[in-house]
Amino acid sequence: MSKNCCRSKCCNAALIVRTFHTLIVLGIPSTLLLKDSLLREWLLEGENLILGAAYCALLLCSLVLYYVTCLTDPGYINPTEQRKKNLIKPSLASDDEDADSMELKPTNNNDDNNEDSSEETGHMMPAVNKTGVKYRFCDFCEITQPMRAKHCEDCNRCVRKFDHHCPWLEACVGERNHRYFWMFLLFTLLLIFVTFLIVWEAFRVRLTWTNWLKYNALFFVDIMVLGLGGLVVLGLLCFHSFLMFKGLTTWEAASRERITYLKYLDEDFNPFNEGLCKNLAQFLCACSIRSWEKVYAKRARSSNGIV
Repeated sequence: MSKNCCRSKCCNAALIVRTFHTLIVLGIPSTLLLKDSLLREWLLEGENLILGAAYCALLLCSLVLYYVTCLTDPGYINPTEQRKKNLIKPSLASDDEDADSMELKPTNNNDDNNEDSSEETGHMMPAVNKTGVKYRFCDFCEITQPMRAKHCEDCNRCVRKFDHHCPWLEACVGERNHRYFWMFLLFTLLLIFVTFLIVWEAFRVRLTWTNWLKYNALFFVDIMVLGLGGLVVLGLLCFHSFLMFKGLTTWEAASRERITYLKYLDEDFNPFNEGLCKNLAQFLCACSIRSWEKVYAKRARSSNGIV
């Protein structure tokens, strides 16, 4: 009953947030069609249908990518399937098999409990497989998590390569939808920039402040929303581009000292950084779920930092 109630609340919140986002994205261009503006000239007066169509295509791309990011499975872990994987005995697993297919039994670790925050240790217990890589046991889902996975308290699910839970999407960003989130930020920034220029051009000079406000009030609100939103989106795009280049996630960048498989490594060493080209290809093009245990074991050993 509580789970159904929680899901109902999440669905309601998602509906509200996503409807609000859609209204903003469609509402600002609508104000430009009500009064004299370049967008009105392009679309309604037919002076430049090519530019008008290009603007509509940009708006559509931003909106579609938003919903693709929201609705794509970020990498939720099925507890039943994960438990079946963990039943495979280590003695029967070859060295070439995925590390998350080995039996991993949760064990208490006093050092972790002392250093980790309550978020990380209250319901998480580290486990170690024969490669020496530390895993975590999620007490909420009752599974041994694959490397880079984290339990999201908002979704009440464990997510592969967890990045963050985005309140503007009302969804998690993880291994399966991080690229779409980055593309959404890119197209949204372009849309904001172009719309800002169109709104700025639409301002008209009037002899009195009263007349100026009557004519330009909507445009002034548009400029404020676009300016604030543009700064936020620009900051997010720069940050997530940095993460993409480095092969990191927001969670790992912000909480390195609390993550079992990272905190014992050299501070400037990232075991998931495989070089710029490979990082970009993995982030933008890879479709399958990756075994990060293998990448970690290979690179962390080379740094003499494996735990």
